[in-house]
Amino acid sequence: MAKNKKIASSNDANIRHLGQKLFKRHRNLLVYMIFGFIAALINTIVFMMLHKWWHSAVVISNTIAFIVSNLASFFFNQKAVFINNVDHDHTTWHKLVVFFAYRIISLIPDTLIMLVGLSWMHLNALFVKIVDQILVGIFNYLTTRSVFQEQEGSFYKRTKKYIQTKKNKNN
Repeated sequence: MAKNKKIASSNDANIRHLGQKLFKRHRNLLVYMIFGFIAALINTIVFMMLHKWWHSAVVISNTIAFIVSNLASFFFNQKAVFINNVDHDHTTWHKLVVFFAYRIISLIPDTLIMLVGLSWMHLNALFVKIVDQILVGIFNYLTTRSVFQEQEGSFYKRTKKYIQTKKNKNN
């Protein structure tokens, strides 16, 4: 009986350790998903208010929703999401400009998805906005990481370092 209790305790410790390791490794992604959901919710609410209640055009509603939600997203990312391995070499203004430069790139497919879904396919606005936010959110995560996290040199150097780390772990 004591042996079974000891094994169960050992398994619980191993599972807890694995969970902590996974969270530590993927913390930024998990926290980004939470705050990304909040930013997407802000985007959707602002869009729906402007488009459905105030009857403004799709492009205008989408652009204003984009600006409001991305200002919130910038704040979330800087203060809560990317807090490890942070880029201290650039000012907040520099990060804001780069952040919005990337996000403006994502505004293009964002607007196209909304126009096609609403104007051409005549789908439900809320449904189209949710699909839009999921697709654009994936792109935004990849670009946002490069704004807030310190870069470890070129892609080649990072890949070489990754391979070396894997070799050292196997030896």
